[in-house]
Amino acid sequence: MPSPKNNPFSRWFKRTRSASSKPVASSREKREKRFFQTLHAGRTFPALTKWRFLPLVLNKKERTLFWCALCLLVVSVFALLISWYVSHVALGSSRGGTYTEGVIGTPQFVNPLYAQGNDIDQDLVRLVYTGLMQWHPTEGLVTDLAESYTISDDERVYAFTLRDDALWHDGTPVTIRDVIFTFNAIQNPEYKSSLHSAFRGVTIEQIDDRSVAFTLSEPFAPFLAALTVGILPAEYWGDLDPTTARLAERNLTPMGSGPYAVLEFTKDKRGAIQSYTLERFEDFYGGEPNIDTIEFKMYESLPELLLALKNHNVEGAAFVPKSRVDEFSSAPYQLINPHLPQVTALFFNVKHEYVEDARVRQALSAALDKDVIVETVLKGHGTVAHSLLLPDSVESPLENPLGYSPDKARTLLEEVGFDDETHLPITLTTVDQEETVLAANSIADMWRAVGVDVTVKAVDPARLREEVLKDRSYDILLSGTLYGIDPDPYPFWHSSQATHPGLNLSQYANRDVDKAIEKARTLSDVNERQGLYREVATTVNASLPAIFLYQPTYSYVTSSRIRGINIDSIVIPADRFGQVHEWYIKTRRQFYW
Repeated sequence: MPSPKNNPFSRWFKRTRSASSKPVASSREKREKRFFQTLHAGRTFPALTKWRFLPLVLNKKERTLFWCALCLLVVSVFALLISWYVSHVALGSSRGGTYTEGVIGTPQFVNPLYAQGNDIDQDLVRLVYTGLMQWHPTEGLVTDLAESYTISDDERVYAFTLRDDALWHDGTPVTIRDVIFTFNAIQNPEYKSSLHSAFRGVTIEQIDDRSVAFTLSEPFAPFLAALTVGILPAEYWGDLDPTTARLAERNLTPMGSGPYAVLEFTKDKRGAIQSYTLERFEDFYGGEPNIDTIEFKMYESLPELLLALKNHNVEGAAFVPKSRVDEFSSAPYQLINPHLPQVTALFFNVKHEYVEDARVRQALSAALDKDVIVETVLKGHGTVAHSLLLPDSVESPLENPLGYSPDKARTLLEEVGFDDETHLPITLTTVDQEETVLAANSIADMWRAVGVDVTVKAVDPARLREEVLKDRSYDILLSGTLYGIDPDPYPFWHSSQATHPGLNLSQYANRDVDKAIEKARTLSDVNERQGLYREVATTVNASLPAIFLYQPTYSYVTSSRIRGINIDSIVIPADRFGQVHEWYIKTRRQFYW
């Protein structure tokens, strides 16, 4: 049993008394005595009830050190608790709330067969319906209603297995019958679907209760992308006459298998739809959506829409022009800029008397500072392009064939016979839309700086096809080439598309390019296909039938209180809703161990 002499606490209680002093049994000494009795009782460490006497037996210096140590201990424990809380507790998504978005226009056909010509129709179809495949905003083309698929060795037969947990909004299961009905309707000319040509020559047959096969007449690599079309419920649509399907009320009261179902819509006195409300589908196979309802409000013009966004009448705008994005780039807004599969370019009419000369095309290319165009016109929300390849789709984009050199541009123009007195006359045509007109004017200023006499002609979008594209009535056309999910250059660079209604706007013809494009369309291997696309791009650049300028982004604005939005790229504006069931407004604290 330890003695007081050997006890480590005994030094705290030593007291020196003078020989002449008379002991006085003070209350303090009594407490010290009781504390010593604890030590004498054989305890190495005093009982907790005795520690309250400790301050009475410490000298001034020891008390100061004690309180400092105690404060440090409390602060350390508090810091450790905060650190643990931060590392184990986070704000997570919770269900609830309403998101209101403003759009321009009005719904007409909330039906996958007819939605292609109207952005708001496509938005609603994306929320209400799902397809065998889907464009994922961060992962690209992935399966959706399809659980899996296989491609035959000859790349002509695509077999799909349907997932077994997909339900229609009325609670009935999605079946192979629905898949077959949808594609038969697309192929049936009586339905008058704009998707009809995409499935011409394709046969569809059921393999078993959960599998279906599509057989192509010849290999076609981009076929998977066509299968993002929404699937219709056969039971809901099967009793209608195909010839009058476009007139059916069901086009505005659809039933799908997507994350949201139609709740209601309102009309004004003229019968025009003013708002369209969707409610979350709790049994959505991708996971129950967090936001309770999504409401669309319809506006007639862009200024009206942006005013409503500023006044907080809506929490999002389906589109904001680049000239206005700075107004919505900070709280209480968030600006989302996903990439678009589009390259904006200047297409030369190679049959024009001046631009058919390669030196003129080279001069006009050398006079352009593409970086300045991206910064001034797109406000930096875009990527400079030097070829028909999408800059964000290739590991090593092609370099600018000529670079930026106004001096070189002047020299080339002088070789052709144009100098300070005799200017090259050029008309630059574009569609009358804010972004393209700004770009055209910026380009014109750069060309004028090297002695080119430029006239900018902006054509109304409704008249562009008939007045400009049909007869190729332009010297140079500023336009965008919007690829699909697969960046297939066939519509824009194959010689068979050089005349209307083809989109080979430079009327370019090169047999080697044709062969490479045709071969690429038969290959399902993505790397092989991209290799051939690169060969096409290199060959096109060598003859310079166009000046490739930039790949733009899509400007989408929502309130900053809408969380969980993660969009890297889209193919069409409606793809912004690709993972809408993961968005959330409400939050809750979650513990992680």
